[in-house]
Amino acid sequence: MTTQVRFTDTAGLLPHLAREEAERRQQYYLGPEHLLLGLLVEEDNPAVRELRAHEVPVEVGDDNLAARVLRAHGLTSATVRAGIDRLVAEGVLPGPQPSDAELLATLGIDLDAVMARLDESFGREAYYYAAQNVRLRPVQAFPRAPGAGTPLICWRVFMLVRREAAARGEDITPAHWLLALLRDAEDPVDVDLEGSSVERRKRSMFGLPDHGPSPVRLLVESHGLTLGQLRAAVLEELDRLEG
Repeated sequence: MTTQVRFTDTAGLLPHLAREEAERRQQYYLGPEHLLLGLLVEEDNPAVRELRAHEVPVEVGDDNLAARVLRAHGLTSATVRAGIDRLVAEGVLPGPQPSDAELLATLGIDLDAVMARLDESFGREAYYYAAQNVRLRPVQAFPRAPGAGTPLICWRVFMLVRREAAARGEDITPAHWLLALLRDAEDPVDVDLEGSSVERRKRSMFGLPDHGPSPVRLLVESHGLTLGQLRAAVLEELDRLEG
């Protein structure tokens, strides 16, 4: 029987915060490095301010166990951003990319106007599901469609986070996201792609390598740490809270 776990408010918002970080870097996919940045958002982050303006609770800084552990080991939002910049310079990660709207504008197509017409004619939900059918169809699947959500490069982390929380009998918190990121980073990128032509096409579309170590592993090890050391620190903090 599968243990049911739920997301705390902040944990449930992490994909949104990570997507904001990705788009701020002009990277229009959601990778593990963006989730790591999402864990490290601070009080002055525009997305945090907007959420709080709408009375949505978000734990950041010392209130966030994952951020607290990361910062204690030298992984701050500034150092992680600098590390990602280094990986971009080394060709491990892609640099800034044009958005769908910018690409279509070169062909004289106004994406905002098109989306407005689609909303008026069919509704956003109908378009979204039609686009998902194209993205996920078994024959000639196309991994990206404007308005159909941000493509996931880190889909395995979304599965692992539930396992991490369920194994401890806990609701999903940012700490479990960090545990899942560290677990995912133990394996090279090509493990994620085994038997998945769609995942390979997706990575190729965004200029991402289809082999080699996870960017999270590279970011952690650049601080003289191992994944195991950081994982042990997170588990120690979780156990301390339970005690």
